[in-house]
Amino acid sequence: MHRYREFFTSLGWTAIILAVFVAGQVVPLPNVDSGTAQDALSNVTFLKLFANVTGSNLSNQALFSVGMGPFMSAMIIWQAVQSVADEQVGRMTIRQISFWKYLLTLFLAIIQSFQMVYFMRASLDPMYLIGTQIDITFAGTMLILIAGAMFVAWLANLNAAIGIGSSVALIVPGIVRGIPNNLMRGFGDNHTVPLKMTATTITIAVVIGLIFLILSVLVNAAELRIPIERPMLDREHSNSYLPIKLLTSVGMPFMFSSSIFTFPGYFINQSIGPTTDVQRFIASWFSYRTPQGILVYGIVLLVLNYAFGYINIQPTRQTKSLKESDDYIVGVAPGDATERYIMHHFSLLTSVSNVFILIIGVGPLIVGLFYAPAANYSLFLGSIMILVGMASGITDQVHALLTKNRYRVFD
Repeated sequence: MHRYREFFTSLGWTAIILAVFVAGQVVPLPNVDSGTAQDALSNVTFLKLFANVTGSNLSNQALFSVGMGPFMSAMIIWQAVQSVADEQVGRMTIRQISFWKYLLTLFLAIIQSFQMVYFMRASLDPMYLIGTQIDITFAGTMLILIAGAMFVAWLANLNAAIGIGSSVALIVPGIVRGIPNNLMRGFGDNHTVPLKMTATTITIAVVIGLIFLILSVLVNAAELRIPIERPMLDREHSNSYLPIKLLTSVGMPFMFSSSIFTFPGYFINQSIGPTTDVQRFIASWFSYRTPQGILVYGIVLLVLNYAFGYINIQPTRQTKSLKESDDYIVGVAPGDATERYIMHHFSLLTSVSNVFILIIGVGPLIVGLFYAPAANYSLFLGSIMILVGMASGITDQVHALLTKNRYRVFD
């Protein structure tokens, strides 16, 4: 049993961390009328969609309501910085890198907490500084949410160090919880036509979901293997390869596309609709109910697919790593030629993955022009894609923990 001791230890730590995270999402804020606050936040579509895929929980105005949003966004921004300033980042110590990551998380936590408190400000009960009549309602509520977000970031890093599933383990429960809601309510704005849950629609959803789940697993596992020579190793172990996944961005485009796409709609009066030419333009070009809006959403998906794919691949860093270890791609000169070679194949694979991304994200919206509830499948299938990508990484880690001690000792 000692062979699996590390696996069960890591699993136990993850269970404890998840329990703390879930508990923090039900500890209520001390000065919020939850009923009116929930109604106010439910009208902010972009914030709600972002919360669904980052482990946030706006249905309960609680200590951890901000969730993993600031931490995840900070990690993505840091990866982008690293991809364009690799040499400068490489000279930093681990402590310096950790400091800048937490500072960036803090900055984003302040922004997201401000958004949440601003939208539910009418639901806040007054808070006064102890012994005074100084009203600290807005700032005090923000401070509580910021503290919760930073504690969640610490939990995520703790799970990455001693648990299973790295930091994304804290996001998985929220995504699983949000999948049925995405199917029923889609984007959840005033123009959404809910999908009625009858025996027929549930059966269709289950069949489509299972087929797409299998397809997503296969596509997510597909990769191009570029042969690499390692002259510094003995001949028996010198042959290797550089893997480039077909879906280099995994499910990241679906995590942010919906909230980015629906954000401009916030500038339209939700009660009376667009009243100016600018608002009418926004209502037309940022609606998944119009052909031009679907076109814009497709462009957002493609841009995010390329951007996240590039951040994950980091061709310059890959080239530098190969050169420093004296490894090289067979038939390609080291340096700039290697970087161009990697970029060429990355671009080809991204072009193929674009088709898959558009089928998932845009296909249901086109069908939705003729049968409105079908548009909800855009978020439904996108959530499954996100879940598959995260589950793939967690599965690889579990497999490594289970098999790392399976070796024979020869005397």
